Amino acid sequence: MVQSHRYEPEFVEPLKNLTVPVGREATFSCVVSHLGGYRVGWVKADTKAIQAIHEHVITHNPRVSVSHSDHSTWFLHIRNVQEEDRGTYMCQINTDPMKSEMGYLEIVVPPDIIDEDSSGDVMVPEGGTVELTCRARGYPDPEITWKREDRQEIVFREASGIRNKGKKHSQYHP
Repeated sequence: MVQSHRYEPEFVEPLKNLTVPVGREATFSCVVSHLGGYRVGWVKADTKAIQAIHEHVITHNPRVSVSHSDHSTWFLHIRNVQEEDRGTYMCQINTDPMKSEMGYLEIVVPPDIIDEDSSGDVMVPEGGTVELTCRARGYPDPEITWKREDRQEIVFREASGIRNKGKKHSQYHP
């Protein structure tokens, strides 16, 4: 009597983390072997929201779709990614116990200066004091660096009266 060996499904490679600019498409790729009659599912792990099961999209998010290649590579596509899409996604195989791989979707937002919260042109007599404000948004939080147009060093006078030359880096304050 010859026994047939039934292979359990398994992941061929880990689910990769993705970093995608806001507005672009993110595609997770889940590679499995010996899937047989089992099904692949996609879940947004932090909210436990089911995205798709096998070839069927479950979420009501119209930007989400799924596809596959030869029943071995399964894709979760998220079009026009938004900041709320950021988080951990899980590719699952419905074995008992369930098998899963997780990957993180990072959404980056290009830095942008907020004109209405930033200083405009200011004229000050030589030796005078001026306070300039620059606010910016983005993710990760942008770093603001001050420079003179003529590339000369900026002189900063501290409250103690001490003068410092050079570049001053500002902290981000939301």
